[in-house]
This record gives sequence, C-alpha cells and structure tokens, in this order.
Amino acid sequence: MSSTNDISVLVLLMVVSFILSYFGASVGLVLGNIRLPLLVYALGSSVNATGTNLGISIMGALAGSYFHMREGRINVRLLLSIGIPSMMGAIFSVFALSHARQDWAKILIGLMLIYSASQLTKPKESNLSNREWSLRYSLFREGAIGIAIGALSGAVGLMLSSIRLPAMIRVLNIDPKEAIGTNLAISFVTGLAGTLTSLWFSGTNLLIIATVAPATLAGSYLGARFVAQIDPLKLRRLLAYTLMGTGCFMLVESIQNL
Repeated sequence: MSSTNDISVLVLLMVVSFILSYFGASVGLVLGNIRLPLLVYALGSSVNATGTNLGISIMGALAGSYFHMREGRINVRLLLSIGIPSMMGAIFSVFALSHARQDWAKILIGLMLIYSASQLTKPKESNLSNREWSLRYSLFREGAIGIAIGALSGAVGLMLSSIRLPAMIRVLNIDPKEAIGTNLAISFVTGLAGTLTSLWFSGTNLLIIATVAPATLAGSYLGARFVAQIDPLKLRRLLAYTLMGTGCFMLVESIQNL
C-alpha cells in the first residue's frame, strides 16, 4: 500500500505514533524505528520514509522537551556540546549517504542497542575510583558522542536517542531523569537538522507529517509527565528493557530486508 490517501493507513499511523511518543517520552526515547517500517509500507519508498519519520519524530521530541525544560531536567551545556555536533553529523550524513543501503547500518545500531541495554542493567560503579576529567576533555567526549550519533541518525532516518541515552548515563555519568530530558532536546535539534536537509535532498511527505504530528505531540507531552513518578532504579530497568526490545526489533526487521 503506497497511497497516503488511504484513511485507514493515516489513522493507524496516528494511533501508533501516539502510543510510541507517550511511552517514548516517559523514558527519554522517540522510538521512531518502530514507526519507520510502517512509513516505508505507506509511502512505498524508504528514502521518503526516512525523512518523513524524522519529521514526525521531532514533533514528539519537541513536546517532551518542553515539559522536561519546565521541570528543570535539561542540561544546557550537554544540549550545546552534544546537540550542535549531532546536528552537523546529521546534515552531513543526509547529504552524503542519502542513497546508501540502510539495512547494514540498522543491524549495527540494533547490536549497539542490545549492548547498551546490558550495560544499563549493571550496578552503577562508585565515582570514587573515577578520574576527574577536565572541562576540555569532557567537551571533547560529548562532542564525539554527538557527531557520531548524529551522522548515523541522518543516514538511517532515526534520531537514535536510544543510543545516546545510555552513553549519557554510563559514559558521562548523568542522572537518568536529567539524561532523559536532555536526550529528548538533543533529539529534537538533531532530527530538525536531518529533516530540513532531507526535505531539500531526498523529499519528505508533508501530508503524513501534518496528519500524524498532533497525535505525536499529545502523546509525548503526556508521557513526559509520567517520568517524574518513576523510581530511578525502576527507570533504569525500564530503559534497559526498552532498548533491548528496540534492538531486537531492528535486527529482525533489517535482516529480513537483506
């Protein structure tokens, strides 16, 4: 089914996007990788689907980021040090890799998600044995994370918040709730850069974005309110389970397309 005029397809996308954005915002993710196969089916083109998926995802990230900002759960320094390089990476990858095969990259991402989930389930190590990193080195690490994930994001049409989130928690030692809010904000600026670049070079479906965006916004805003009620330990486990399921889904979906 490649026609976006089919009302049943649009309704299905609205319902799925609301559920994904509600659950995703509560754990700091966008979960656009689950929506992406539906868009490929609806549009009949993986190229158009990737740009459209980013366009829908940024709506959910925007709503969730707004609520997290109100609650003081966005780290401005990380938003700048990771977000700006991530935007640059997304723009470059959309420009350079818009015609590349995405399945192998998605398999790699799926494996990284499963590994990240296993890392989140481990007990948090004491900070007493950690070195004090200088501000310059901290900014270097944050920028490296941003540009690497941003480049993958633009190439596969996903914001990859599920990879960035465990890196922020485990590598940068950020509190999970602050990481969730900051991750959504970074996802928004990354996805916005990728969407605009994709609109220019490969095309997006503005009808689907306009139709699905309101449901995505509503689900994300409501889901962001839910995160404050979760115990930090349970939150880490919920994140780990979400990453594990997302990674397995991406592996199965990508292997079938090889």
